[in-house]
Amino acid sequence: MQCRYEQLHQQLNNSVLAPIYLVSGEEIVLIQSACDTLRLAAKKAGFTDRQVFYTDAHFNGSAFKACMNNHGLFSDKQLIELHLSPGYSDTFIQPLIHHAKNPPPNKLLLIIAGKIDRHLQQTTWFKWIEKVGLIIPIWPLKPPQLFRWITARFHALGLKIEKAAIDCLIFATEGNLLATAQTIEKLNLYFNEKNNIITIDRLMQALSDNARFDPFKLADAALEGNAQRCLRILIHLKEEKIEPLLILWVLSRECRLLASMAFELSKGKTLITLFKEKQVWEKRQALFQKALKRHTLIHWYRLLGLSSRIDQLIKGLGTDPIWNALQTLSLEIAEPHSL
Repeated sequence: MQCRYEQLHQQLNNSVLAPIYLVSGEEIVLIQSACDTLRLAAKKAGFTDRQVFYTDAHFNGSAFKACMNNHGLFSDKQLIELHLSPGYSDTFIQPLIHHAKNPPPNKLLLIIAGKIDRHLQQTTWFKWIEKVGLIIPIWPLKPPQLFRWITARFHALGLKIEKAAIDCLIFATEGNLLATAQTIEKLNLYFNEKNNIITIDRLMQALSDNARFDPFKLADAALEGNAQRCLRILIHLKEEKIEPLLILWVLSRECRLLASMAFELSKGKTLITLFKEKQVWEKRQALFQKALKRHTLIHWYRLLGLSSRIDQLIKGLGTDPIWNALQTLSLEIAEPHSL
């Protein structure tokens, strides 16, 4: 049978251990997490001995077969891990099928593989695993799942983080789970006091490695209309090797907010009402008011289009210089010019 990644904990709590588990997919972080969960469950169930095999060029099929067949009455409970490498040797198949047909109680088999395609799902050995064991396919997380996963990861470390900061983290790592996990570990080291909430400001400070300038100062200069300060800050950000994606996230967030406010103003809402609804800090309200006076709704929409193009450049879809594009975006926010 099959089990989704997020159901694994509950499944292990509610059922006895299956004789075989197959964890497959391409998300390394989730695969590692699922395997760690299974190893812990196996240890609690008395499977304290662990043998690991890799089906690469050095795979010893005879040793694997002997390990699988060693299930005497007084043998220790043993967890056997089989890592299927790309282009794996098929010498594991017959011992695996033999094991699946009559799994001994003192052996627990954990198979770790990459993405299982339709062809492999039709093989005899896979069907035997599906019949007697549990298959955990690991799929990339969708945005809501990713948000919950990040929240849970911070919670497990005793850290609190606001929603907007999570959105920023997802944008900065482009949803790459390994990069996200590594960044969270870095933040765990950076924030020693566990009781304070990680805000966007604190997150950016940590990700910028205590740089003298950060993307928020650039955004404030652009909203103020100070083009010369924008240029100076951009130069420093580039020198301090701040990730362009972080800079784009801050600037495009302001553009989205201002486009939304400009639209609401055109429908008759007041700035006072919008500042409350959009939760704009009092110390930044004057900056937003200046920016809204400089540009029309159409211009803010054009800036969102420019932000989208810069995002493509950062992802390698284009040849224009990224820092030049960020400079254009900053100046187009700061100065009353049209694109």
